[in-house]
Amino acid sequence: SVAPPAPAVGDSWTYQYTDVWKGSKGNINRMEVASIDEAGVHMAIKRAASGALISTQLFTAEMNPIERGGMHFAPSFARYAFPLAPGKEWASEVVGDNSKAGKQWRYQIKGKVLDWEKVRVPAGEFEALKIVIEARYGAVDSGADSGNLSETVWFVPALNNYVKLEYQDTDAQGRLYSRDSWELMSYSHKAAPRPGTPPATASAGRAKRV
Repeated sequence: SVAPPAPAVGDSWTYQYTDVWKGSKGNINRMEVASIDEAGVHMAIKRAASGALISTQLFTAEMNPIERGGMHFAPSFARYAFPLAPGKEWASEVVGDNSKAGKQWRYQIKGKVLDWEKVRVPAGEFEALKIVIEARYGAVDSGADSGNLSETVWFVPALNNYVKLEYQDTDAQGRLYSRDSWELMSYSHKAAPRPGTPPATASAGRAKRV
């Protein structure tokens, strides 16, 4: 089985965003661990080319989203349920609060680890755990489901994150709202130094199954 990730301050993952529905590539952004405290893992989202800060996001220690895109999830959005192993399943109900929009959404999440799978992305070829997350959602005040979203995630334990994520959002009748993907372009891991040695940085390359 795969133990929970152990991200460190300074770790970063750079992703190419693609609007799959429209067939067009979008921005290349870098997720960078800015700090880690009792609240969780604080991420700075930056433009890869300029380093300009776009937003901040908050994840649990297990890299499940708490604050993302103006939405605060309570409890966290259960993308992962460690330890992970092929065949593992989980279910969770969370509330997403978008305070700016004045709306609350209820998500009924089901996750499953399918199996190990080789996946090739711009950063290289990786042995990853393929995970599928499906969620029915609807406004808290209506009590009715208004849509379904799915995420297919290829998680690489050695990188503490996914190398590929495919996202799809439909209405309750299955009509497509959006279909997007993120693929890893590069990564940097701030490895813990051994006694008497300077800190080392592991850069992009091939990662084996662990």
